This record gives sequence, C-alpha cells and structure tokens, in this order.
Amino acid sequence: MSRSARFWLAMLLAFLSSRAGGQNPPELPKQLTLSQALSIALNNSSVIRKSQNRLEQATGRTAQSKSELLPQIYASAHQAYLSINLRGLGLDIPGATTGKIGPFSSMDARVTLTQDLLNIANLESWKSFRSRQESTTLLVNNARETVVLDVVATYLQALRAKESRDTVIEQTKLATDLYNLTQDRVKQGVSAPLEANRALQQVNSLQQQQQEAEQSYISAKLALANILQARITSEYEVDDEAAYGREAPIDSGAAIQAAMATRPDYRSALATVRAAQLQVQSVKAYRYPTISASFSDGQSGETPVHNLNTYRLQGAIEFPIFTSGRIRGAIDEAQGALREAQTGLDQLRSQIETEVLTAIAGVEWAKKEVATSAANVKLSREEVELSTQRFTRGVADNTEVVNAQDRVSRADDARVRALYTLGLARANLARAIGAAEKTYRK
Repeated sequence: MSRSARFWLAMLLAFLSSRAGGQNPPELPKQLTLSQALSIALNNSSVIRKSQNRLEQATGRTAQSKSELLPQIYASAHQAYLSINLRGLGLDIPGATTGKIGPFSSMDARVTLTQDLLNIANLESWKSFRSRQESTTLLVNNARETVVLDVVATYLQALRAKESRDTVIEQTKLATDLYNLTQDRVKQGVSAPLEANRALQQVNSLQQQQQEAEQSYISAKLALANILQARITSEYEVDDEAAYGREAPIDSGAAIQAAMATRPDYRSALATVRAAQLQVQSVKAYRYPTISASFSDGQSGETPVHNLNTYRLQGAIEFPIFTSGRIRGAIDEAQGALREAQTGLDQLRSQIETEVLTAIAGVEWAKKEVATSAANVKLSREEVELSTQRFTRGVADNTEVVNAQDRVSRADDARVRALYTLGLARANLARAIGAAEKTYRK
C-alpha cells in the first residue's frame, strides 16, 4: 500500500472513530449564568432525548395506522413452467389417457390498487394512535420541565455553597482582626494571653470551616456540570441571582387552574384518556361491515413476449358473524385500559393540587424565614460592633466578641439557608404550575 493510500485510510478510520464516539461534551464558560446552564442542559439531556425517541416511535405507529386508510399499490409478476393432472383436480375428461396437461408456460405481471371504502375500526384506531402521539409529544415538554427544575435546584445548591464559603471568609477576616487586636492589647499588658489564645482558636476553627466550605462549593459545581452533561470540571463560577426567582402575587385558585391548563403531564394524561376512548370505539367497530375495492391491470400469457392485457375491478363487503368471543375479549381489554387511564388522570389531578398548594405554602414560609434571618444578621452584626467597642475600651474581655461572632456565623448560615429554601420553593411552584422553562429560561 502506498504512503498516500495509508494516509487516507488513517483519516477515514479517525473520522469513523470520532463518529462512533459521539460528540464531545460542551465546555462551560468561566462565569456560568442560569440561562446558559439551562440552554446546555436542554440541548444535551438524555432524559429529553429518551422522550424524543419515544415520540419518534409513537409517530411511526401513527403513520402505520393511517396507512390502513389510504390506497395501497403494489406490483407482482411471475413466470412459471408447469403441468397439471386434471384428475387430481377432480376433472375426468372422456378420451383422455392420462388426464395430464402440459408442460406449458404461464406468465402474469400486473399492478394492483386496493382501497378500503368503509372501515370504521381502522378510522377510530388511527384517531387513537394520533391522540397517543399527542400525549407523547406533551411528555417531551414534561421532560423539559423536569430538567429545568433539576438544573435550577442544582444551580441553587452551588449558589448556596458559594454564599456559605463567602460568609465564612468574611467571618474569618473578622476573627483575624479580633486576634490581631487582642495580640496588641496583650503586648500593651491590658489583656491576658488567654484572650489571645481564645481569639486564635476562633480563627483556626473558621479557617477549617472555610476549607470545608470551599470543598462543598467544588462538589456542588461538579454536580452541576454532571447534570448539564457538560465536561466535568469545577473551573467556573456561578453568580446569577435569577436562580432565586422573583416575587409575584400568589393566588392558590388561579395557580391550580393554571396548572391544569398548562402542565404537560396533565394534558398528556388527558390525551391518553382520549386515546383509550377512541380505542374502545375502534374495537367495537370490528362488528361493523367493511367495504373495499380493488383494481388490477397487467399482462397475462405464456411468456413476457406472448401475452395479453387483462384487468380486474372488484368490490367486496364483509360482515363478521361469529368470531368465537374475539371481539368481546378485545372490547373488555380496551375498556380496562380506559378505566386505568381515567384512574391515572384522577390521581394526577389530586397530585397536582397537592403540589401547587404545598409549593405555595413553602414559598410563604420561606419568605418569612428570609425576613427573620435578615433581621437576625443585622442584630448580630450590631452586637459584634458593640462588643468590640466594649473590649477596646477595656470594659470586658474578648469573650463577648467571640460569642457575638459565633452568633453572626449562625445568622449568616440561616440567611443563606433561607435564601436557598425560598429559591427552591419558587422553582417548585413554577414546576407545579407547568411554567418552569418559561419562568427561568429567558
């Protein structure tokens, strides 16, 4: 093999290998916004791809059922050399010694057109498959809503980890300032070495918490990259306050009505019930007569050279008289499937109402938590300032300052936790009413 041939063979193998390996996962930007995260997830999610694959299957089944209603055209041809024993067919011709005819040639080539003029069962079956296709299409939208909620929740978790890390960094700075101040006072002889030891312990404890918070932030970013199905890395930052959602008036009745009108899983369940109803009608229509017509035209004779044009136009009507319980059994099966679909719809309706009301209650509770935690943060910071002033003036030792800084740490943690809870509650509410993608992907 020449060098040029080996080169092109290597290029071909490399191309085929890259095609077999699939596309490389997308890279994440250095500053990842929520909108960017949602776009990446919706383009790469295997959950959505699986739903789309099921939609393709449903579309194919619908096309197959529709073809039963449309004209069918096919061609056939044969060339045979044969002999016939007339006596074997029950024909005894007087004077014939053997009753055998042949051998002789037989050729036939023709095009045939068939069309059902009346077939109610097939018509209702096509409508049922079309409704199932609509149901599957809505399930693709439902998968998108689920992916959006998962991405928002994971993004919020990363924001929470980052906020926790940042607050610990700030608290470490305050503790370091207190330690430096205490060291100066020890050198001046106005504070005991025990106070410097106490302040240093606080610094060391916060530095350890800072390391843990940094690791939690890295883990949260890796989890976010994984759910986006992007290249797994933590070399990026999240800093999009849009993930916390926006304040909006909430009316429980209007929210439930909106959920019933827009949630794709509920609309899919409605389409499934409709498909089951049509399937019952289709099965019952097996008892109705069917009318069909066919026309064929072609050449018939001994060989392709020696033949004549022949045609056949035919109409047919069929009545099912006795099917040994087949139709009755099919009706029972279809009606059972219908009752199952209706039961599933009722359960889903109750579940949606529960999810909406629970999400509304969660938002209201989280808003109160945010307000309370914000007030506590303000008070605890004021306490740190006042206790630091007392320590500086020599009125008290630094125990009050250390304790106040501990309360600041707890208040900051509560504030971060409350913001995360509020953001997640708003995301759950958006998902509950079927508007997650519309709310967050802008």
